[in-house]
Amino acid sequence: MKKIKMGLVFLLFIVSVLSGCSSKEGAGESEDGVVTLKIMSVSQTEQPDGELEQKIADEYMKQNPKVKIEFIGVPMNDLYKKLTTLATSNDLPDAFTMTPEFMRTAHDMGMTANLTGLLGEEYLKDFYENIIDEASINGELQLIPWNATPQALIFRGDWFEEEGLEAPKTWDEFIEVAQKLTKDKDGDGQLDQWGFGLVGTRNGSGASRFIPILRSFGAAEIRKDNNGNWITDLGSDEAKKAFQLYGDLNNKYKVVPPGVTESGFPEVASLFATNKVAMMITGPNALGAIYAENPDLKGKVYSIPVPKDIEYSSNFGLIGYGISENSEHKEEVADYLKFLVNKENSLQWNKDTGRLPTRKDVGESQQLNTPEMAGYSEAITYAFHLPEISSYSQFQDIIAEAYQTMLTNSESVENIVKKAENRAEDLISKE
Repeated sequence: MKKIKMGLVFLLFIVSVLSGCSSKEGAGESEDGVVTLKIMSVSQTEQPDGELEQKIADEYMKQNPKVKIEFIGVPMNDLYKKLTTLATSNDLPDAFTMTPEFMRTAHDMGMTANLTGLLGEEYLKDFYENIIDEASINGELQLIPWNATPQALIFRGDWFEEEGLEAPKTWDEFIEVAQKLTKDKDGDGQLDQWGFGLVGTRNGSGASRFIPILRSFGAAEIRKDNNGNWITDLGSDEAKKAFQLYGDLNNKYKVVPPGVTESGFPEVASLFATNKVAMMITGPNALGAIYAENPDLKGKVYSIPVPKDIEYSSNFGLIGYGISENSEHKEEVADYLKFLVNKENSLQWNKDTGRLPTRKDVGESQQLNTPEMAGYSEAITYAFHLPEISSYSQFQDIIAEAYQTMLTNSESVENIVKKAENRAEDLISKE
């Protein structure tokens, strides 16, 4: 009897273990066979992006009743910290917003699945080759490229025409038109219209706008020298000119609204929408937000590449979705993401949000040649590939700290670039 009881206990233990394994393997799948996909999305925190993304997901679920999509909204500026925390606790959702800026960190932490094998090389031929390169590490795609937001200069085309102004191609021309468009319109002795809306917050949103400016002066936050070693140009005379420009726009020329270091993308986009600023450096996603707040501006907003000192520059501003390496529903997620970026949905996404498509067949559309989109279509031809270094997001913070100090006029430009250079070189030494 004792042996029989011990045998029963052992049998119950085995059943319990197997039952637990079965429960884990079936996570995200209900008794009726419906698979639930949890997707972390920064688009859900923005408008009109969130509403449109939900509409696309609803249509997919209608066509695929055995799949349920649940979004987890996270602001872009909180995304990387949130993903790192979830990865550490082994609690990542099935898919999550991913960018080239963070993908190397995610790859090193084992977060992301290899999408080249999952989606297939034949399918990926539909995308622009340089965009696939930007989203890959050693030939393995880390995120399905959904849309691109290269930095360009948007401006009030109607105001420029009224004033007889030409779109600025250089920074000297930019300063000139910014001064002419900074005005006291109601005559009360206080400025109520400014030439330039500057995103001055210390975060990736602000840094991603400044880096193309830095590179337009011929300086790079980080690059490889002729021997293949990482170096930084943040201590160079060219970098000084770029940071001095930001400081002068606020402190010398006063063409920037007050409170610049607290002005993030939402605030500046709203200032543009409410006729307070004439120009803004931003991605095409700003158009959707601006039109949502003020539909009357449609047809009045134009775009051109970011002005230059030495050369034009932009980033890809690529954004998409990575699939968790630990997801038990990789195939289902991949199928949904293919639907998300198909031609019909990509064209609608561009129309409603302004973001550029990543597929060749969509990029040929005439809707990308309008005055509001033409600058972005040109800007992406000047886009630089992000340095393949896992600490790149920390270089953004170095940049942001430096321009914030410049904007407050609290230190000399020499001290500012020296501190930035020292921080950058310390990071490089750890690679």
